[in-house]
Amino acid sequence: MTPCTVTTGFFTLGKCGVMAVAGCAACGRALCANHVTPGGLCPECAAARNQVGHPAAASAFRRRAHRQRTSQAYQDYGWYTSFDSYDRAPFDPGMGADQDYLDDGPGALVDS
Repeated sequence: MTPCTVTTGFFTLGKCGVMAVAGCAACGRALCANHVTPGGLCPECAAARNQVGHPAAASAFRRRAHRQRTSQAYQDYGWYTSFDSYDRAPFDPGMGADQDYLDDGPGALVDS
């Protein structure tokens, strides 16, 4: 009585939970009849091998591609160079000592 461990859902991810009928040929995780791909693989193993004919494998492939794309966003130097000095200031460790904490006078709208 082993439940299927394939991740399901779109906004809220969870485990399938239906009783397993097989194990993945590559990783051995428990699979229900709906999540066994034609090659006997789980959706994640099928996606890793670019076998996306099964709907669950296609979803796993898209999730995997999204994670790879978004994990590299911080390494995008073109995006970071579009920041001006105001945007970069919080990331500069020496900028804390240069801030103006003095009173700007009674006519100032905002005292920094």
